[in-house]
Amino acid sequence: MALTWWMIVAAIAAVVVVLWQFGAGRLQKPLAHAMRTGELAGVLAAVESASPAEQPTLWDHAIGELWKAYQRETATRLITEAAARSDADIVQYWVRQAMEVEPEIAAQYFSPEFLEAFFKPEVAARCGRKGCCG
Repeated sequence: MALTWWMIVAAIAAVVVVLWQFGAGRLQKPLAHAMRTGELAGVLAAVESASPAEQPTLWDHAIGELWKAYQRETATRLITEAAARSDADIVQYWVRQAMEVEPEIAAQYFSPEFLEAFFKPEVAARCGRKGCCG
């Protein structure tokens, strides 16, 4: 009985590790590097190597981690990259968040041309960290 129990625990642990590697865990090293250096190439590669279904969650996670760490300029640069590469609604939330919370930084990175091409205020208005409604 004990052996069966340990085999089940080991199988669950293996599944968790695999899911971590294929989910937000793939961002751990690139995000740490981005926080140290401001370099976004690793984060961009990690997000874009994921399936299209995973990418919105990874954009949100990556931007959110930079934002929480008060790496606001790096987060805003990542928002501009995400907006140019993805039509995920959560990116609209982050554009709005940067403009509302860090307007000086947003003004440096969000040109009128950028906002015209990539910002959808109607989508941003209905989105939050818990998702987008409507």
